[in-house]
Amino acid sequence: MLRRLSPQPSPSSIDTSPNIWAILAIAVGTQTAGSFVSQGVYILVPFWREAFRISLASASLAVTVMNGVQIVTMFTLGRAIDLYGERRIVGLAMIGMAIAMACAATIADSFVALLICMACLGGTYAAVQPGGTRAVMRWFPPSHRGIATGFRQAAVPFGTMIAAALLPLLAIHYGWQAATWLGAAVSMLGAILFFGLYREGSEFTSSKSAPLRLLSLARIVGQDPQFWPVLRLGIAMSAFQFTFTAHMIGFIADGLKLGLIAASSLFAATQFAGIPGRILLPWLSDRLWPGLRARSFGAVSLIAAASAVLLAVLPVGSSTITIAAILLVLGFFGIGWFPLYLLQIAESAPKSSIASTIAFASTICLAVMAAGPYLFGLLADYFGYGVAWAVLLLPVIITSLPLIAGSRSALSSHQS
Repeated sequence: MLRRLSPQPSPSSIDTSPNIWAILAIAVGTQTAGSFVSQGVYILVPFWREAFRISLASASLAVTVMNGVQIVTMFTLGRAIDLYGERRIVGLAMIGMAIAMACAATIADSFVALLICMACLGGTYAAVQPGGTRAVMRWFPPSHRGIATGFRQAAVPFGTMIAAALLPLLAIHYGWQAATWLGAAVSMLGAILFFGLYREGSEFTSSKSAPLRLLSLARIVGQDPQFWPVLRLGIAMSAFQFTFTAHMIGFIADGLKLGLIAASSLFAATQFAGIPGRILLPWLSDRLWPGLRARSFGAVSLIAAASAVLLAVLPVGSSTITIAAILLVLGFFGIGWFPLYLLQIAESAPKSSIASTIAFASTICLAVMAAGPYLFGLLADYFGYGVAWAVLLLPVIITSLPLIAGSRSALSSHQS
């Protein structure tokens, strides 16, 4: 058992203190477990489509419902984390995730019952992101937040990669119920890790400030001139990434005619490429363009959109090597963008409302993420993948260009 962590270290001792790296290891492990379970829902969509004999759009409702309920619970859980601490709220939430997945495996004999379980899963998973981000923001100084957030957010594609490698094989050989049982076990392991090893530190126990209410919080964070432009691009990129996660296996298998196993393997490789992307992109941005993280976010988003365009226009029969090369670039930038966005949002937050601010921004993103996979599936069913890709990528391009132009103007003013 890890020893009880001492109070938050001072910046002078930050390089030698083992406490912050223990905190980071716990946060990474917990996020990996949460990602395995939640992103596993996206990966299981094709199997639910086949099992319940429904359309792609209908099967995607599992993702829509999961994300939709997060919209309802996210801000409330963020405030609860600011009030009671991340250890208690995140630990209990992951237990709730395990229960939801276990119920899906045992009692979901209809698609409606499965949707109810996914609603419970989404309502509890909503605590993981603001809780983990709050831990990093409170334990790490600004000079270390980029690399710390990068490592923690790398756990999302890492968990998704593991899920993409294991869940389809498990579902094919033993049924989708076996895959959901594995999700329940992984979520319970995450709860044990966070409850058993994580400690709040002295800042939480000494803090008396109550988190801000929603309207006051929106007014205060909105005073940062980059908050809303960054949030708009974050919304577009969230819709892109999560729709990509929900439909990429199906697109590669059906649209490019590679088959389900090959598509799952390529998807896992894409998630693997996102791991170094989430670590290296914020690290490079903070060292090459300090103070201009928004410009980096815009540039990374444009590269991701360009890679997706290349993938969308590939003809049937394209070589596996070509598809894999595009997917690796898409994974590096299309998944690696998130720490840049998350840090920009979190650093706009008052200290008493870090989790609330992350939850506020995430709630807005989730409103688009919840509808994205369903709308993409609907467009693909009726108009083909070309129209669906165009509708998904245009918002990314439109919102990233002003962010890059604004950041360049700020850089020119600073240098003059």
